[in-house]
This record gives sequence, structure tokens and C-alpha cells, in this order.
Amino acid sequence: MSPRLRAYVTATGLVALALLATHLPPDLAHRWPHAVAWIVICLVSETMWTASMTGAATLSHAAVAGLSVVVLWGPVTGMWIAGLSTLIADLFVQRKPWVRASFNSSQIAITSWLAGSAFALLGGRVALPLGTGVATFDRAASSSLVLPVVALLLVYFVLNRAMVALAVSWSSDRDWWNVLLEDWLYLARLEVDAASFLLVPLMVIAFTAVGYPGVLLFYAPLFMLFQSDRRYFDLKRAEEQNLLNAAFAAKGELAAGLGHNLNNMLGGIRGAAQLLQRDIERQKYEKLQSHTQLILDGTKNMGALAAWLQDYKRTGFKLEETDLNGLITSTIAIVKSDKRLRGVEWNLDLDPQLPHVQLEVSQVQNVFINLFVNAGDVMAKQETPRMITVTSEHDPATRIVRVVVADSGPGIAPENMAKMFRPKFTTKEDGHGFGLSTALRSIETHGGRMTVESPPGSGAQFTVQLPVKGPGVWS
Repeated sequence: MSPRLRAYVTATGLVALALLATHLPPDLAHRWPHAVAWIVICLVSETMWTASMTGAATLSHAAVAGLSVVVLWGPVTGMWIAGLSTLIADLFVQRKPWVRASFNSSQIAITSWLAGSAFALLGGRVALPLGTGVATFDRAASSSLVLPVVALLLVYFVLNRAMVALAVSWSSDRDWWNVLLEDWLYLARLEVDAASFLLVPLMVIAFTAVGYPGVLLFYAPLFMLFQSDRRYFDLKRAEEQNLLNAAFAAKGELAAGLGHNLNNMLGGIRGAAQLLQRDIERQKYEKLQSHTQLILDGTKNMGALAAWLQDYKRTGFKLEETDLNGLITSTIAIVKSDKRLRGVEWNLDLDPQLPHVQLEVSQVQNVFINLFVNAGDVMAKQETPRMITVTSEHDPATRIVRVVVADSGPGIAPENMAKMFRPKFTTKEDGHGFGLSTALRSIETHGGRMTVESPPGSGAQFTVQLPVKGPGVWS
């Protein structure tokens, strides 16, 4: 921990302790059952947490319960309940380190007290009909609560985000403003915050109308929906990781098969260098240009292949305006020396007017590698002809490009057609079954489509369709 971060955490803790020591909850002897009940409610809400966009912070729905406490019981009692429940939740629910838990509870106590004070200062405590047992407000009372509630939410939001962002910034050597933008001030997070804050008045009304059963009726469906969403997102993350691992495995397998190709290229460069050296010793310079060109071409090809082999580590999604025909031909140049594609004839019918397409090059290249290698596998045991036909075309009306990869293999059995893109489905003895499902996911991520046909008496035909302008513009 840096000196400035240590000083900041210490100062925040001292300010919170000073507030707590000088502001004891009023009438605690009679209100303590309510305090315990709301601590439990806040703890339950603290279990509804997710990681922030960068993973450096956590986000929970505890603000709904914490701000409701501030409105219902005032800034002092609200400060104690919110701070204590945050400390317990951070230590025993989210398992955070003691320093981080104490800072979080301290800043929550401070922001709750300041937000509650703003609410009370603007007349919110006076206008709120606590203890009346009614769930409806007359129009005058409702209107007078608008400004105090807005102040409550704004003060809480600004202080909480600013204080936490500063701690994250100093603990991770990131710019404070970038932390705000990346972890909190992005649209999806702001929508969740707005939804949480708008639930505060509803929770207050539910409690004033029915009491604790009202809180249960309010929170139980929200809790169940959150847990369901959380399980779904956990499952999706696990699925994405499996697909990513499968993509790495497939590319790694091909890389191992292409390793010998690097040696072949080195052999060619070595041979050209030896010829060049021999001619220089003999003072014969007629073939100097051709020898040096062979060396330059060989090193260029090796560099391109090495860059491609290293590219499997990259997981980002960055669209580039790409010559799709060029990508297809370069991919063929990479894979044609693989043992599964030796002796295969290539028939290319590429539209010379094909426009450039917005692509994540590595992902789309992986798709074609998968299709080409699969085609080589299915034709491995057959005699000639062994041919892969690649066709590209452009539909100006819909701004869609199509690439068809067809092989001269035995085709796909009818009972397997519907299973081709399912994860873990494979007809290979040593296959993992993630190749085509990963390819489909990559194309769909680009806003495209991928289909397969196998007409009787011919091989498989895979059609890849991509919007020229990238995701989100499929017509």
C-alpha cells in the first residue's frame, strides 16, 4: 500500500469514527430490534453483488436498503446500520481484506450520513409520513419529497463513487477519472444504478404500508431474479472460457503441425544463403538478385507465420477494415503445408469487386482455418480428387458478403446435420467438438450468419455471411 493510499484510508476511518462517536443512534433502547432487522436486510442486499467492468471493484444492491434506512430512521441511525452491515458483509460475505472492508464501511458511513443530512435539511424527514401506516401520499406531500430524494441520491452517488474511485486509483496506479469511467460511469452501470436508486422510494412505501412483510414482498422477487441472473452469467462465462480454451487448443494443434513448415522455410533461406556465399566466393554475380530475393521472401513468410502463431494469445475484439479475399488467400498459404491438406487442390473463385469488411482478423481467420482443416480431415482417406473450393461474392442490396467453403469429401450424414454447430459434437476420433461451435460464435459476434449444407452426392458446403460494416448493421 502506497503512503498516500495509507494516509487516505486512515483519514477516512478517523472521520467515520469521529462521526460515529459524536452521533449515537437516538432511542436505541426501544429501537434496537429495528436496527438488528435492518442490519439483516442490508446484509441480504450485500449478497447481491457483481464485479465491476474491470474486476478491480465490486458492485452491489446494498444502496437500496442502506438509503431506505437513512430515509426511514434518519441519517444517524442510517449511518450506523449501513456502516456496520457493510463491514460484516465485506469481511464474511465477500471475504475482502480487513483494510478494504474497514475503508468501505467507513466511506459508506460518511456518505450515508451526508446524504441523509441533505435529505433532512431539505425537509424530507418532515414531509415523510412515518408511522401513519398508509402507503399513499397526498399530492402536496409527494411534491415536497422530490427535491429531498433527489438530493439524497445525488449526494450518495457522487461521494460514494468519488471516494471509492480514489482508493482504486491509488491502489492500482490508474488515473482517477479513468477509474470512474471504466468502473462506474458507463451506460450499463449507470442504468443499474438508476434502477437501484429508483427502488428506494418503493421500498420506503412498502415498509410504511405493511412493515417488514412489505420489505419481504419487495425484496424477495428482486433477490430471486438477481440470483437467477447471476447463475446465468456465471454459466455464460464458463461457456465462453470453454470455447476460448477450445479455440486455443485447435490453433495450438495446428501450430504444432505447422512447426515443420518453419524449418522448411529456414532450410530454403539457408540454401539461398549458401548459394549466395558460393557465388560470391566464385565472383559470379548473375544470380545475386534472385538469391537475395529468395532470402527476403523466406524471412517475410517466416515473420508472417510466426506472428500468426503468436496471435492466439490475443483475446480482444478489435474491428479492422479488411480485404476478405486477401485474408482468405493468406490463410490458405498458412494452412496448405499442414499434413492434413497436402495434396489438396484449391479452387478459388473470389469476387474481385468484393468490398473491404469490418472484421476482427484473428477471429475470422480462425473460422477459415477450422473449415479448411476440417475439409482436409474428411477427405484424408479418399483418393483423388481432393479439392476445396472457396467462393466469395457481394450482395450490394443488403451490403452482405458471402464466402462458401466446399469440399469434395463424402458429405455429412443427414442425422448429423442438425448437430454440426453444437458444442462437444464431433465425428472425429480425437476431436474436441468445439471447433465449429466456436466458429459460429465468432461469426455471430460479427453480426453474421453461418450455415451448412450437404447436397446428395457432394461434399459439405459451409456458407459464411458477414455484414460489410460489421456488427449491428445486419439488414
